[in-house]
Amino acid sequence: MSKIERDFLCLYGHFSQPHRGNPLTGIIGSEEKAAPYHNWNERITNMCYRPNAEADNYRHISFSFGEPLLEWLQRRAPETYQKIIDSDQQTGHNALATAFNHTILPLARKRDKRTQILWGIAAFEHHFGRKPLGFWLPEMAVDTETLGLLAEAGIQYTLLAQQQIRNLPPQSGAGPFLVELPRGRSIGVFVRDDGLSSELSFNIHNLGGAGKWTRNVLLPMHHKTRGRLLLLATAGETFGHHYAGEEQFLHWLVNREAPSIGFYMTTLDEYFTTHAPDQKIQIEEPSSWSDQRGLANWATGQPTGKSNTTWRGALRRALDNAASELDSAYETATRLQKLDPWELRNQYAPVLLGTMSADELIAQCAPDVKESDAIKQLLAAQELIQRSYNSYTFTDDHLDGSQIRYAIACAATALAAAQRTTNHDMAERFVSDLAVVASGSITGTAILRSVNEELNLELEIAN
Repeated sequence: MSKIERDFLCLYGHFSQPHRGNPLTGIIGSEEKAAPYHNWNERITNMCYRPNAEADNYRHISFSFGEPLLEWLQRRAPETYQKIIDSDQQTGHNALATAFNHTILPLARKRDKRTQILWGIAAFEHHFGRKPLGFWLPEMAVDTETLGLLAEAGIQYTLLAQQQIRNLPPQSGAGPFLVELPRGRSIGVFVRDDGLSSELSFNIHNLGGAGKWTRNVLLPMHHKTRGRLLLLATAGETFGHHYAGEEQFLHWLVNREAPSIGFYMTTLDEYFTTHAPDQKIQIEEPSSWSDQRGLANWATGQPTGKSNTTWRGALRRALDNAASELDSAYETATRLQKLDPWELRNQYAPVLLGTMSADELIAQCAPDVKESDAIKQLLAAQELIQRSYNSYTFTDDHLDGSQIRYAIACAATALAAAQRTTNHDMAERFVSDLAVVASGSITGTAILRSVNEELNLELEIAN
């Protein structure tokens, strides 16, 4: 190897799958489009998660895993799961936490942002046995309030795209940089190289392999960046699922090709602990790594040449109104017992992770509570409505997509639980709100009627 000053390179992959199937039982069941596999989790595990584990790729990159996926892997693909966990311990830490339900955080209410962050951190500690330094924001969606809540929770850094930064210093590499926040707080931010990350994300099949790409693209970058960090960040499913077999591209890139031209492969945790953020930057807000219109893709939908997804705005309003009704019932029940409803919800993660029962949690928070059944039902309803806001709910272009159906099913199941507890009709507003969620002949109300019958929820839905 020539005597070129050493640069640092980090590959980052975010791996995620949504909750699927029956929200009452957690059973995914059969998904026809995942054939020849039983469902999408099985298919993508065999195309991506397991091959990357067998190639030992997780040990050489930084990564985050969404909780629904990691929990499924723990149960259904334990060898792959253990490889992921071991890779964090073998490298001196390369895993980051992420929001529990993969929510687009800038579009959430402040208390929901806080819950998603705290649940996500609790899930990370449950799996990896340590506190996280960094936090992946789903879709890299960011605003100042979200960064402030991350800092409040003890998170030290996140990562964003170049297009999300206002005053990025020229030729400064990936940082880390410093974002100053209200109340005297601050947080570190790594910034990915958008052009090279997009090449990997959308054109990896046409790059001629890791060796050719390294010589033609990374070597010239190496001469320009001199001693700084180059960060490439993409969806982890790029390597094997979006592009079959490309876990081998990743393997050769991080194990041989990039080191052969002088790059030192590092992780974000490793780099952050030895390079304190100093240069200050400002974020574009709200923004994400892909949406150029203030998160409109997930907030209101957009009319495009291919499709019109503006029904997403009506769906979000319907979910928001359902959440408000559930919140009201939950607040009433908890405050009658002199409990802080949102502090209790923030501490609910051990119940979701199976390390504590709801009874134990309530007894711990309020030893004098005698009748806890209503609170338990309404806490479960809170978790279900949080699932509805998964980013995947707002990425399908078709209203009859499986993730929209799942979101409506979660909201309906939550409303049914609250209805049993309060003896009030909790579905009337949801039914009318879903009536205007329409695309062609399909309506949200028709989907609700279908899941109500399938899950036997006993909600009152007028014909």
